[in-house]
Amino acid sequence: MRAEGQSAAAWGDIADDFVTEFSRRMLVSLPRRDQRERGERYISGLLSVPGRKSMRAIATMFGGGAAEQSLHHFIGKSSWDWMPVRRALARHLDRTLLPHAWVVRPMAVVKTGAHTVGVEESFVPQLGRVVNSQQSYSVWMASEETSAPIQWRLVLPSGWLHDEPRRKRAEIPESATEEAPANCAVNAVMCTAGKWGLRRRPMVMDARVHDAAALAYALTRRQTPFVLRIGGGTWLRPIGSVSTGQGQGVVQAQQLVDVVKTTGRPVNWADPRSGINRSAVVSGVKVVLPGQEEATELVLAGAWSGRERRAGELWLTNLTAVPTPMLLRLGRLTQRVEQDFGAIAAHVGVMDFEGRTFPGWHRHLTLAGVAHSAVALASNRHAEGLAPARLTA
Repeated sequence: MRAEGQSAAAWGDIADDFVTEFSRRMLVSLPRRDQRERGERYISGLLSVPGRKSMRAIATMFGGGAAEQSLHHFIGKSSWDWMPVRRALARHLDRTLLPHAWVVRPMAVVKTGAHTVGVEESFVPQLGRVVNSQQSYSVWMASEETSAPIQWRLVLPSGWLHDEPRRKRAEIPESATEEAPANCAVNAVMCTAGKWGLRRRPMVMDARVHDAAALAYALTRRQTPFVLRIGGGTWLRPIGSVSTGQGQGVVQAQQLVDVVKTTGRPVNWADPRSGINRSAVVSGVKVVLPGQEEATELVLAGAWSGRERRAGELWLTNLTAVPTPMLLRLGRLTQRVEQDFGAIAAHVGVMDFEGRTFPGWHRHLTLAGVAHSAVALASNRHAEGLAPARLTA
């Protein structure tokens, strides 16, 4: 859907009729026709406007001043519920994308002011410094060919939840509570998996900046399949016949996995950043989390690329029946998501929300997700019914 006189869209290989039809299917839950039309315009703007996707820039496509005010209201003050849109998007991608996993990705957006919902000055691990930022987590459906986000959850610091005037101005609902970042990531998956009728997929996440053992315990308690990238200093207890020279006590993950390198198997995959076929050796060992009664059996997998003497990647999972080469390929879906975030999501405005309210943030991210999915599906010809290759070791 392109305004009259508008130049070719930034995504020139996507047919306008596909974007229009896809947007209409995703927005069918909006109760009023004018809301659906504004949603289609907003998505079209996210795909067509070059550079930052400001409300003013999008409105310029459709008449300027009055259109800008209308879009502001549509995103920030309208009554439409974003969750049915996300559910429709997730169900569609579950059928067409045939994802192998749900990848959880953190996002930190640096802000200069203090009025955007959730903004706080804090240390951001992804940036490696203290910044004034808004932090959130997104859930992505991912295959080895492509990925797209379907759910978002905002980290709300205590200063936003316990300051009533501030909370009221940001329109933060009573149901929103304070969460540690790791819990926010888990809850983003839980609120997706339990309500939308989607096929069960493992959660994949780079958990090196979190307490990986606590995260694994939380997911195990919720009976959620997971593959977590962990740091070498994570303490685990080996089970079985593995000899580490320290008896059956707890051992750091790096030391433990390097002991079993000689039992490794080769695995090949296509690097999503370059398209080049790469290889690694991967090996696994059965472990449990230390200090847990009735501990659940897990697998610690390590991967060596090239001539590495020590495992360059460590993955912890409760998918104990899955071959270790498959575990590595599931874990590598984080690279697929990073590639698509930089190539698509960042260019359809996922980091460009300029409003101040909690509902506005969610509506903007939802429509950016629809725009991202339109690009991903068109680029991979899934819109024409071409199924991706199956994930095999």
